[in-house]
Amino acid sequence: MTGSKGVAVGRVWWLVLALVLVSSGITAAPLWFDNPAQRQAGQELRKQVNFMAAANVSHQFNELQRLLNQEALTLRQQSELLTEAYLLIQGFNQTMASRPIGADQLGQMPLHLTSPEGSAFELATAVSQQRLIQLVIDLEPRGSDYLAARHWVEQLQQMVHLNWPRFTATRLIEPHQRHVEVEQIRVVLKLLNDYQGPVLGQEYDADLVAAVQRFQRRHGLAADGVIGPKTRSWLSMSPAVRAQRLARNILRQSHDRRWFAQEYLLVNIPDFSLRWVTPEGQRFQSRVIVGRNSRRTPRMATEMVSVVVNPSWNVPRSIVRKDLIPKIRRNGDYLAQQHFDAYDWQGSPVEKTPQQWQQASYGRFPFRLSQRPGNRNALGRYKFHLTNNQAIYLHDTPKKSLFDKPSRAFSSGCVRVQDADLLARQLVQYGDISEARFVRSRRSNATQWFKMQRPLPVYLVYWSAWMGQDHKPRYRRDLYHQEGDLDHKMTIAMGHQLSR
Repeated sequence: MTGSKGVAVGRVWWLVLALVLVSSGITAAPLWFDNPAQRQAGQELRKQVNFMAAANVSHQFNELQRLLNQEALTLRQQSELLTEAYLLIQGFNQTMASRPIGADQLGQMPLHLTSPEGSAFELATAVSQQRLIQLVIDLEPRGSDYLAARHWVEQLQQMVHLNWPRFTATRLIEPHQRHVEVEQIRVVLKLLNDYQGPVLGQEYDADLVAAVQRFQRRHGLAADGVIGPKTRSWLSMSPAVRAQRLARNILRQSHDRRWFAQEYLLVNIPDFSLRWVTPEGQRFQSRVIVGRNSRRTPRMATEMVSVVVNPSWNVPRSIVRKDLIPKIRRNGDYLAQQHFDAYDWQGSPVEKTPQQWQQASYGRFPFRLSQRPGNRNALGRYKFHLTNNQAIYLHDTPKKSLFDKPSRAFSSGCVRVQDADLLARQLVQYGDISEARFVRSRRSNATQWFKMQRPLPVYLVYWSAWMGQDHKPRYRRDLYHQEGDLDHKMTIAMGHQLSR
């Protein structure tokens, strides 16, 4: 293959395909150019290659894109490259289909792809049956958002040659103020289709404020119209990075949705959101709190099997060590004030004075801690038990004010749910739980487990970009540095410790 070092699908596939085509009597012109339908399939395949290259998931797609963009290629050379493209995309799809949720590793390690066995014969058969275009369309990522996302990626790729501005000023820009950055902000928002007004003028006027608010909502920020560090960081994100983030996440969503049941709970970690999706529509939605970067909420497919009312909290050893022991050192009454019981490793209760607890916190602390049910319990009034070996579950929280923050990565890995009472009530109906017994349990402080007769699938996913209902991309901060497209300065600037 001329200049195809690194693509590595192999000339052997082209030779096998050529032999099959000859045996079928199809020899008039190179594949992908013999008739209008084949040319249409070839154009569609080029667009898919560009999308895969934008996602930057494998050097093989980037090399194919470079080769296909060379001038003066013969039809035969283009056809060979397009055949390699088809086989590579098929190989990518097959590789991804074998990986469960959380194991796609897009952006974390390079993919080295090979074409599936029998692909050349399948392709030749499709040509002979005049269904090549359908075979190519079948390669597309699943989901109705793909074509809209591809359109945006194409638009962003046309902007990569621009000298994209970096907004580095530190002063907040309030509505109706004047600032030297305002004209550049107008240009950027116009390019990103958030603003349709004039690009000249340094006054931060009402039309531009409305555009900034739209931009802030699309990026998960508080839509206050004030331009500060977080808004500036998102404005500075280059078109190439935007294209990569969007394309990669569309591929990730397509991969994850292969595993989805018809009805399920979906937790999108970077969006801090939970949705209960049914074939008839959305049944429930709420904000959630997820794990901080040092204690990440894992991606997984699991099931909700029980609802626990008035749960006690058996504190994991890691949280005892990292969180509770420092508090005990500062305050020997902490365990009593927060309604914790202590036990030795044989399960016998342990009683100590505040001074003795402080002294014990400087040793190896050979005790298990359990927080009694009640208003101070860290799990709140409800725990939603999931089947997994990582002790991850959904639960209520007494710290309701945290749900008002735009960025909500505060937990130790589990997912805290706003409106947990409403979710629990709906689960009672879904899971065929005795409503009378459930109501009685809520009036007491006793812990009650309710097994759901119908387990509910739950998917914890990491989608930091997707297409909104208005066909515009939505972006969220890369909480766990999974995308490989943000430098440390930008990540810090978009951190939750900043106010805007």
